[in-house]
Amino acid sequence: MAYELARRGKKVIVLEKGVRQDPTTFEHNELAMFIRLYKHSGMQMTSDHDISIAQGSTVGGSTVINNAIWLRPDLGRVLRDWSNAGAQVDRQQLEASYAAVERSVQVSPLDTAVANAGLDVFTRGCAAAGIPSRVLENNREGCIGCGWCNFGCRYNRKLSMLVTFIPWAEARGAQVLDGCDDVTIDTAAGRATAVSFVRGGERNVVSADEVVVCAGAIGSSLVLLQSGIKQRGNVGRGLHALCGITVSADMDTVVNGFDGIGLTALAEAGDECVIETFFSPPLVYSLGLGGWFADHFRNMQRYANYVQGGVMVGTDPVGRVRLDWRKRPAIDLKVSKRDIERLKAGVKTLARIFLAGGARRVLPATHRPLEFRQESDLSRIDSLVRRSEDLFLGTAHPQGGNAMGSDANRCVIGNDFRVHGFDNLFVVDASVFPTNIWANCQAAVMALSHYAARYVSSEATL
Repeated sequence: MAYELARRGKKVIVLEKGVRQDPTTFEHNELAMFIRLYKHSGMQMTSDHDISIAQGSTVGGSTVINNAIWLRPDLGRVLRDWSNAGAQVDRQQLEASYAAVERSVQVSPLDTAVANAGLDVFTRGCAAAGIPSRVLENNREGCIGCGWCNFGCRYNRKLSMLVTFIPWAEARGAQVLDGCDDVTIDTAAGRATAVSFVRGGERNVVSADEVVVCAGAIGSSLVLLQSGIKQRGNVGRGLHALCGITVSADMDTVVNGFDGIGLTALAEAGDECVIETFFSPPLVYSLGLGGWFADHFRNMQRYANYVQGGVMVGTDPVGRVRLDWRKRPAIDLKVSKRDIERLKAGVKTLARIFLAGGARRVLPATHRPLEFRQESDLSRIDSLVRRSEDLFLGTAHPQGGNAMGSDANRCVIGNDFRVHGFDNLFVVDASVFPTNIWANCQAAVMALSHYAARYVSSEATL
């Protein structure tokens, strides 16, 4: 958004809560990088602590810590669902935006030469199980396969916002201010007049002709709420996520899954879940590995023998971002019984894939230890998993909270991305998704921002 407005001649100031980082100082150290790059140092949770929510907090946002995967969702499905919710997006224009951004960040098929060895197990298992699979596209250039994508690329091979659109926007005059806290929007008579924030211990106020909130799902709702903008109580409502669990497969031979690109491929196993193969560094890996105390220790000793994957479902838009009675952020998000059943079915499918690929045992991320050694074991998950508390749930793809739609009584923003009732206040990020896109969010957010810039700059009207 900053780049698109700057190249149109707008004077642009970007306010970022996180600190700007120099990629050459990134460490191959999970604990250190969680603190430097993640929101709440990687400890952001739902109010009931059932779901962990991973988001970036740095200049460049979550693109600095994501897996550089470029995945267009099923636009036929997504735009149909959005239209039913009252959100109208021109498919031809959106696809043109996808293509423009793809050219800019050099989207290409993932180089399997630097993929982790789990890719072979996954694709071999999919073929044996009769399930189509495909290697994903990505925005990397000259990747060396270090496997530390989720903690920033110190080699600048991942073409994140930090090394692409941010410096490109700055080259056209945009100003990026990091370390901005307590951001609020001043409004009067249906207009946003200024943005107030604390930086370096001092309160600053910047006047603006247009204000665009791009703080992401959760963050954008909080900025609006803290500014007293509630939109009939709709701000923060309708939160949803692509949420799921990890599944580990223990191989007889050493795999060294940490060596190479982590997230590599997708199994096309139907519309009810998303199944991907990836691999995590040891600390994060340990959080999704079954077993307690000595059992967990013994399981982790086989780290070099594991391949890993994940099962995710798109939750319904029934969650909420709110301020509690102390005016502190709270995130209410639950997975439904239907989602639990979808997750269990997906785990069974992924277990079949891994067993067909040669795994000696498969361990889903369940609270009570569970492992599958053969297909006849798969039904055990039905009795052990009945509630969300029975799973170690997480998401890196929160969505919704400021739903797009024409009905100002139900939606926060209109189809031109303006907050209903305001002339010059816009929201453009994953928080505007009225329903789940059932895919990794990077591509959709970037393409939608490119699409929306036409409205913010008044080049397009409804």
